[in-house]
Amino acid sequence: MDFKLPPILYNAQGQVRTVGFELEYSYLSIAASAEIVQQLYGGEVQVENKFKQKVVGTSLGDFTLEFDLTLLTEKRYKKVFKALNIKIDTINIGENTLQDEVEDTLGNLIGKVFPNEIACPPIPCTKLHQIEKLREALFQNNAEGTHSFPTNAFGTHINIEVPNTATATLVAYLKAFLLLYPWLLQVGETDLARKLSPFIDPFPPAYADLVLASDYKPSLEQFIRDYHKYNPNRNRPLDFYPLFAELNQELLAEFENLGKVKARDTFHYRLPNSSLSQPGWTLAAEWNNWIAVEELANNPQKLSELSLEYMSLKRHSLIGFDSKWIKRTEEWLS
Repeated sequence: MDFKLPPILYNAQGQVRTVGFELEYSYLSIAASAEIVQQLYGGEVQVENKFKQKVVGTSLGDFTLEFDLTLLTEKRYKKVFKALNIKIDTINIGENTLQDEVEDTLGNLIGKVFPNEIACPPIPCTKLHQIEKLREALFQNNAEGTHSFPTNAFGTHINIEVPNTATATLVAYLKAFLLLYPWLLQVGETDLARKLSPFIDPFPPAYADLVLASDYKPSLEQFIRDYHKYNPNRNRPLDFYPLFAELNQELLAEFENLGKVKARDTFHYRLPNSSLSQPGWTLAAEWNNWIAVEELANNPQKLSELSLEYMSLKRHSLIGFDSKWIKRTEEWLS
């Protein structure tokens, strides 16, 4: 399957827009995963610790591979032993240290719930077929994804460089996403574990009503404040906080409980499964679903028409709104 090109190919500086993928999975170790990346793209492996490595200087850029839990990647568990005046890296148990044993035990236990993650470098959207090689290699090496275990709420995150940072553009993309969200859930076959997890909570209906209103034309500051009022955490299928941090770090600093937010001029799309163990699954399919958002966001007339239809159907549907709206979405897409 080919990766479709977005309707706006270039950013505001005239360069091809870039895309970065983050793949969550289990079974394969960080070391084995780093070796796969190096075999595919070259580069040098840099080992920070057992749970975090990098492959730098590859043909695509720098990859980061880590266990997706700061308890291990930042060794926060050592604080407990330090409080007891126990230096676990100096106590030997057979051929290993106590630190090795603790990390192995924690990794085995927590690894049943929390995934490893490969963060790919941003690459031009004209070269995304290069990342499909990694997805195929992980499949061939038996990486386990969302469907491998009932509690695997693993995801594929796609970081899409924005075409420009005009507030009207950002609002248009959010409107398009809200309109296509029921269809995206269906076409992407979003796993039940992910739906039940807190990681991709849907945008509140009241917020959708606010954004889809025809007169919603906020300033950047109002857009950010409205977003935070209704979405006070990172757990949304389309996370705007990295973009807001890039555009107004001072304002974002006012908000509590967001944790560490990496500033970047991208849409952080978090909805797709990580179906690495499924033979027919591809990154191209997930990307092409996103392209529908791009196309609607850049069709002002259709965006306005569908917003009005959405609001009207929602007001007049006591039950079955999603199925009705998905049917209407499919009519538009066809």
